[in-house]
Amino acid sequence: MIKAVIFDMDGLMFDTEKLYDIAWEHAGKQFGYIIKPEDLNPMRGANQMLVQQLFYQKFGPEFDFMKIRKSRIQYMEEYIGIHGLPHKTGLTELLKYLKERRYQIAVATSTHEEPAHRYLSMEGIADYFDVCIYGDMAEKSKPDPEIYIKAVKRLGRQPEECLVLEDSPNGVLAGFQAGCPVVMIPDVIQPGNAEKQRTVKILPTLKEVICCLESQS
Repeated sequence: MIKAVIFDMDGLMFDTEKLYDIAWEHAGKQFGYIIKPEDLNPMRGANQMLVQQLFYQKFGPEFDFMKIRKSRIQYMEEYIGIHGLPHKTGLTELLKYLKERRYQIAVATSTHEEPAHRYLSMEGIADYFDVCIYGDMAEKSKPDPEIYIKAVKRLGRQPEECLVLEDSPNGVLAGFQAGCPVVMIPDVIQPGNAEKQRTVKILPTLKEVICCLESQS
């Protein structure tokens, strides 16, 4: 029986993955690099350390990751300051449903605490979460299960009681390896055979998660 639901953030709650693509492309051009969305696919759901390693593998050790990342962050902050963060379909509806029925709610995101908490607060949903595990609280990045193992422990639950909601293959694998049932709501990357085997459901939006939970009660 599911007692808690653990959310990823980028690409799952907020429609930020395409914005990340545009921001990295913009930042790369400033320093003479062409960064394509397919270059970023292996990095989706990963923390800063793994993203940095993957950029070095792609462009070499001369790639000034921190300087280019700073440019990417500046672009995103300016965009979000003007336009806000677009919610994924069904996010608020699902959060309200979970709170009303007294499910525990957690977020486990590779994004560091300062920007992640700011985004959640800015969008008025921070108070829904009983537990928040951020990228700088884990030594290893998704697809390693560490971040979900930490979330499960902080919730005081068993893995099989915690439903993980993810949009990326890295996140799906992390939740699966933590022993949690996983629902994938695909964003930029569509599920392959591996994701189909590692998930209990693949759904088009967060709204359908409600029906998934209703079916178990």
